[in-house]
Amino acid sequence: MKPLSSSIGRMADLGPLLMRVGLGAAFVTHGWLKFNGGVDNFAGFLDSLGVPLPHLVAWLQIMAEGVGGLLLIAGLFTRFVTLPLIAILVGAIVLVKSDLGFVVADGSPGFSYETVLAAGLLGLLFMGPGRYSLDAVLGLEGSSKAVSRTPDPAVA
Repeated sequence: MKPLSSSIGRMADLGPLLMRVGLGAAFVTHGWLKFNGGVDNFAGFLDSLGVPLPHLVAWLQIMAEGVGGLLLIAGLFTRFVTLPLIAILVGAIVLVKSDLGFVVADGSPGFSYETVLAAGLLGLLFMGPGRYSLDAVLGLEGSSKAVSRTPDPAVA
């Protein structure tokens, strides 16, 4: 009987796919909510934070979240797309939530949600989009071979 780690190891390419789909869905949703709630409303919020050029920044953020989220789901330009999304999360933590802490005493998330999203994006930045991505299919990420793993000598 093979160890469970051997069976799971063969499915390692599902990891980046699941990360991309989950993160992408979260960003598409948040971008849509900002757009649907009114770009002017979001720009007003950014203006209240002292963000320069709040209307431009509002549109850039909505586009980065919406289009970037869709690109993550597809696995297209994955590493590039993570960069503006990480910048958005850092901005949210610094400008909006840093005074709240990681988790607020009343149980509100503080900046824990943004931290989790940033960790996932950093994982994709360093790991890449994986085999099940348009990046791999189009040859934009080297080969479409499985995520490289060091063989476990105990399994051999």
